[in-house]
Amino acid sequence: MVLKVTDMANNGNSKTLTIVSINGPYRDEAAYTLIRLAHAAKEKGINVNFFNYLDGTIIGHKDQGPKEFPVVEQLFGTILKKGLKTPKTDAIACIKCTDARGVTKQQTEGVVIGGLYDLGEWTAESDKTILLG
Repeated sequence: MVLKVTDMANNGNSKTLTIVSINGPYRDEAAYTLIRLAHAAKEKGINVNFFNYLDGTIIGHKDQGPKEFPVVEQLFGTILKKGLKTPKTDAIACIKCTDARGVTKQQTEGVVIGGLYDLGEWTAESDKTILLG
């Protein structure tokens, strides 16, 4: 099944998309895909939740300095800052995963440290949940 953002638009009713990311930001295109998908969803009035898990917690790591790629944290931070308005955007990074990678205190502004219970709640409350990785 292919998820189209237009499939979620629903006559002005508030919808929510939860995106779970498990890959690091420079391994493949998943991080860029989640950012593009979130932008498209927000343009349609859809709320977006990000749950960064495993190496996906590096997506929100501050002070990234890749030499040959766009800085994913800045792109990710931009979509989070836009989330202060409706439609809103929330982001949680798994505490076990950030602790294991030593990045718990280096998350970009707007990323909350949480756990799998948060993901369970978001999944139950969301209209769609997708996993990228």
